[in-house]
Amino acid sequence: MTDMNLDGDSMIARRATLIAAQIEEQAMLMDLESGAMFQLNRTAARIWDLVEAPRTLADLVATLAQRFPDAGDTLRDDVAAFVAQMRDTGLLEISA
Repeated sequence: MTDMNLDGDSMIARRATLIAAQIEEQAMLMDLESGAMFQLNRTAARIWDLVEAPRTLADLVATLAQRFPDAGDTLRDDVAAFVAQMRDTGLLEISA
């Protein structure tokens, strides 16, 4: 399911109050404001790495499509839904 607030031009960026540490292929994040901790699996950690500098949803999907060529037509919707979930959790910021 696609988040209606996201389109290809939506800019995705990390929240500035988070610090991260890589542990093998995963990432651990800590929110400096709330003290909340988050563990990201390999795919989520890859998305986190890719948005080190803000980028559009379209660019993020294109980059992931190169890594996961068999993902098919659902990749954009899957990435948009996951990015929206990361936004709702407070890990990412999205702007138009």
